[in-house]
Amino acid sequence: ALRGSFSILAWACVLFFIVQMALALLVTNVLTNSYLADESVALTDRQAVYVYFGTFTRSIYSMFEITLANWPPVSRLLAENVSEWFMLFGVLHKLAIGFAVVSVVSGVFMQ
Repeated sequence: ALRGSFSILAWACVLFFIVQMALALLVTNVLTNSYLADESVALTDRQAVYVYFGTFTRSIYSMFEITLANWPPVSRLLAENVSEWFMLFGVLHKLAIGFAVVSVVSGVFMQ
């Protein structure tokens, strides 16, 4: 039974990483094209968003942080600096990925 659990864990991690990677690419692309390139936005605001989502590696790290760690600061930064619609993105991401997927994976191994 333990050997079968490792294969399930491996596939769950692969699926989790692919979803996180796709979301990181999407958010980075949207922010780079619309917000970070906008000269009318204050430089300090753009730099603050760049710290979390300026490159793919920063973005995927932030997506893992939203999922597994302290998600309100990242979501609040996007909501206050970029658009309030990112509040919805942050909450839906936490509910769908953070609670549902992570809880299901941990539930499989607790039982």
